[in-house]
Order: sequence, then C-alpha cells, then structure tokens
Amino acid sequence: MNAKSELPALVDGKTRLYGIIGHPIEQVKSPELLTANFRKRGRNAIMLPFHVLPDQFDETMRGLMAMENLDGIVVTVPYKLRLLPFIKNVMPSAKRIGAVNATRREKDGTWSGDMFDGQGMVLGLRNNGFDVKGKRVMMAGAGGVGSAIADALAAAGVKTLLIHDVDEKKAKDLAANVTKHHSHGDAHFSKPTLEGIDLLVNATAVGMDGNGMAAKFDKINPKIFVFDVITHETPLLTFARNSGCKVLGGLPMTQAQADLLVSFILGEA
Repeated sequence: MNAKSELPALVDGKTRLYGIIGHPIEQVKSPELLTANFRKRGRNAIMLPFHVLPDQFDETMRGLMAMENLDGIVVTVPYKLRLLPFIKNVMPSAKRIGAVNATRREKDGTWSGDMFDGQGMVLGLRNNGFDVKGKRVMMAGAGGVGSAIADALAAAGVKTLLIHDVDEKKAKDLAANVTKHHSHGDAHFSKPTLEGIDLLVNATAVGMDGNGMAAKFDKINPKIFVFDVITHETPLLTFARNSGCKVLGGLPMTQAQADLLVSFILGEA
C-alpha cells in the first residue's frame, strides 16, 4: 500500500496541522490548495484558516505556536510584518524584505520564516504570458506583500519600478531598500501614474471588499497589463478588463508559489 492510500479520509489524531492567519480570512484560497499539495506528497497534514483579530494578535500567536501538533503558519494581510518578532530564524530574502508569509517549527522548537509572495507573483505572471524583465512597473502598496513583490520584480530585471503608498515615507524607504539590494534597477517613489507603464500592480488590500481602488484613473491604456494581489474580482480588475487590458488576480500568484511554500513549511527546502 502506498503512502497516499494510507492517508486518512480527512483527518485523524496523527494529522499534522498548519494554519493560515489573517484579518479578514474568508477570502483565502490557501487551505484547499495547500491541503491538496500536502496529500499529493503523501503527507497526513491539513491547512486551516485562523481569523486572528489585531488586538489579540500577540496572545493568539503565542497560543498557536505553543500547540505541539501545529508545525507551520502561513501569513496573509495584515500580519506579514507583524509576525517577524516571533521568528528566530529569518531567511535572507525575508530579512531583506522585512516580512514573512511562511513559517515552520524546527526540531529544536524555534521558528523559521521566509517570504514567497514576490516569487509567486513573478512566476504567476510568467505562467500567464507576461515576463517582467525589462518592463516599467507602477505598484501601489509598500507593506509586506508590496515589499516582497518589489524585491522579486527587481531581482527579475524590471527596467523601472515606481512605488506609491498613502504613507509616502514607507514607499520611499521601500524604493531605497530595493535599490540597495538590486543596484541594476531603478526604483523610486511616485504619485500614481500610467505614463510609459507596462504593468500596473495593486499590492494593497483596497478592493478586497468590492469597493475602491488604491489608485484611481480616468482611463487606462489597453496595452497595460494589470495585476491585483487580491484573489477575487476587484473594482480595479473590472475597470481594467472593461478598458481592454489583460488582467490577472492573485490566485495564480498563490498557485505559483504553492510548491515553494509547501516545501519550506514541511522542511523539505
């Protein structure tokens, strides 16, 4: 009997637990995607969604990380920066970015963390016919996911990266950090603009509830590719699609990074 046929129908007392934390949490696709990935690898493991409230974050994390059969935590908005103090071993890319989206418990009981959002976004675009190398990018959002995407875009060889955030200092600091670690690129703060842009990226949570856009435009050139990290339809994607643009939501990013992320939290990489 092979490993897959020996797995329980769903869960039993030996099942290893992994969680995804966020606020809100109903929109995430990771539980079904990553549970399927675990089972494909013959692992008796399951990914569960945990809705963690901001004012209870610290006590909740201490409780989760103390659970003996919880081996890893995936992180979504708004906690990719906030989880860092709980991680003893921060991998080089996550340290460079200043955020994590995947953590695992090591054999000695400490926790390690890394960041895969940016790699997943670049790969998801490539899988859908858009290569970022040499492209000019306008990105809204300089938080955890924006930092990961900026780092990955620079590493993949974008020509120009313009970063906007309502917190101007945060956007300028991110641009400076990208330039520091990827000197071949051109990254700097910018007000929202579409002039000369090949790729527009929303790396914020704006639009998740079906309302608003992080940057508003009267019109958008249909030659611009539009990417939104949110995994369901957003006002930005609808506006861009109606303008004739090619668009992509966040689900392909999640799917593209799944193997990398699972290998990490299972301790296989």
